Amino acid sequence: MISVVIPLYNKEAYIAEAIRSVLLQTFTNFEILVVDDGSTDASVSVVNGFEDERLQLITIKRSGVSVARNTGIEKAKYPWIAFLDADDWWDATFLEEIQVLISTYSSHKIFAGGRSRVFKDKTERYQNKYLPEEGKAELLNYFQVIGEYFPPVNSSNVIIEKSLFRAIGKFRKGQKKHEDHDLWMRLCVKNPVVFLNKELSFYRKTELDATSRAHYEAGDFCIFLNTILNVKEQLSPTEKSDFRKYYKRFAFFTYIKHYWNYSSQEKKQVHGLLKQLLPKSHIRRLFYINAVPFNIYPVLKTFKRK
Repeated sequence: MISVVIPLYNKEAYIAEAIRSVLLQTFTNFEILVVDDGSTDASVSVVNGFEDERLQLITIKRSGVSVARNTGIEKAKYPWIAFLDADDWWDATFLEEIQVLISTYSSHKIFAGGRSRVFKDKTERYQNKYLPEEGKAELLNYFQVIGEYFPPVNSSNVIIEKSLFRAIGKFRKGQKKHEDHDLWMRLCVKNPVVFLNKELSFYRKTELDATSRAHYEAGDFCIFLNTILNVKEQLSPTEKSDFRKYYKRFAFFTYIKHYWNYSSQEKKQVHGLLKQLLPKSHIRRLFYINAVPFNIYPVLKTFKRK
């Protein structure tokens, strides 16, 4: 039995496709919790156009995607939580395939299926050397994967046992960016991901994605860095080594990309955390970058293109 949580904010063009992809699942023992986060378009009208007793619309005031997802988790009546973003969709066998794995890997709590990023003119399948063979399922170590690749889990391809949220926590309220990655890191400590390498989930990439990710607020950056600091202390030596490859790359280049928008006080807060994560050589480079009287990121971006 699975509760499907769909956070919704101004997705009237896509929400119907997302809901239909759930209603057409070959596994039918589920509920759908669409949590509308104060939409101002016709999204709610589209949802209300569906007539299915398994579908429930929950309306909250505008609070952000973390609160919307958390509301769905709290209202869910079933022991397993599946997430689906309002502009994404599933293959018809997604829930059935994962339900089989839940029965097979009965001691595990995090399950994910293969996914694809769907652009306007192309589709890219998620691939990396740690994945099992096509059509097979295996245990993946989250920290080993992110040392070299995008995470094996995203907000439309994962099903998680509800008890894990009670034990470890949910999405951080108010976190506007990387709120999902922040949670995956916390949940995957001591919990491998059972990953089925089949194309089961489809993540829509739109022009709005680039706009929404244009600025990473210093407050959000600090929250994420603090999570990294906390998580790394809970890992095995091998996991720490893999994780270090990820956060050295992420923290260094994320700062370069966004530092120009930070105030002096914000830079100081971020630097305090970076000093606990990055080697001294990286910190020296950031010191020189801060001393340059213009935003260096566009220059570096130009050289990278060449």
